[in-house]
Amino acid sequence: MPPKLSKSAKQALIVSHLRSTGTCHTLKDLEKMLPSVASINGMQVKEFVQELTDEGRLRVEKIGSGNWYWCFAAEEKKEREARVSRLEKEVDRLRGSCEDAEARLLARKTARVQEGEEEEEHRRLMEQKAVLERETHQLQGEWLALSTRAEGKSLPQIKEETEENRRLAHMWTDNIYVLEGYMGKLTGGDREVIRMVQQECYDEEYVEGEGLRELE
Repeated sequence: MPPKLSKSAKQALIVSHLRSTGTCHTLKDLEKMLPSVASINGMQVKEFVQELTDEGRLRVEKIGSGNWYWCFAAEEKKEREARVSRLEKEVDRLRGSCEDAEARLLARKTARVQEGEEEEEHRRLMEQKAVLERETHQLQGEWLALSTRAEGKSLPQIKEETEENRRLAHMWTDNIYVLEGYMGKLTGGDREVIRMVQQECYDEEYVEGEGLRELE
């Protein structure tokens, strides 16, 4: 009998599978697909999908009368880069605090206050400095790990994934243009209706007078 999977393991299987498909799915598609992928029953699919959506690990967009779900590796890369940026700022902040503690310690020694007070302040500052150094080293390690590798992958693998993500992005952009053409036929070429739909669907990626923002 195979070992029972934890909830987090099932979520990871769902995310990995959806990322590998490189396409969007309706909830109906997911209810057919995910039970065999993550060893869950059909009644649990909606619950798992909602939790992953709330956590930001699964994207959802309302198109027409229904919701479409997807999970692309390129979005995970952006989240990882954002986390690296936050860690860099935190490392700088802690490094500044550590340097400040050292400066105050040196100033305290130079002042030559009463021996008892000096020893107590010295001990307190040394403890503070040690804590800050541990936090700084821990954050530097996380920052280095995130900056130099992604899930144990080599640089060539990361570059290959980046190129694949770029290819998929262009593919989906082409698909969007096909949908725009179909929408033009449905609306009889009504530019105002098309513009309103573009604004709603593209959101921040919408460019006035152009439609979908061009890929860089």
